[in-house]
Amino acid sequence: MRLPANIRKLYKDEYESFTKNQKRFIRDNLEKIAAITQKYLYLRGYPYIAAKMKEEGVNVVEFFLHPNGDITQLRIIKSSGYEALDKNSIETIKTAYKDYPWPKETTKIRILVRYSIIY
Repeated sequence: MRLPANIRKLYKDEYESFTKNQKRFIRDNLEKIAAITQKYLYLRGYPYIAAKMKEEGVNVVEFFLHPNGDITQLRIIKSSGYEALDKNSIETIKTAYKDYPWPKETTKIRILVRYSIIY
């Protein structure tokens, strides 16, 4: 099976070290997790200071998602370049994770979080 470009870009060679269940979960659910996160970003609203300063960008967030739905080791692995956006991504995931699908085994999740101001 050909690996989707977004997964290849986010995980690089590390993906090959994952178990069959982890790989399947990532392939089947990474886009869902990203979409749920973006929905919560929308609901939270754009960070005020970032909007005022016209800050836009993309960060990459990583965490471990556990079979009981909990997350651990939540962190930014690639900054947007703006503290307000990076902090907002972390705070959003702390709320959004309750709606994420649950893996059969602990799985490392990496997602892009996008911020753009609509003019």
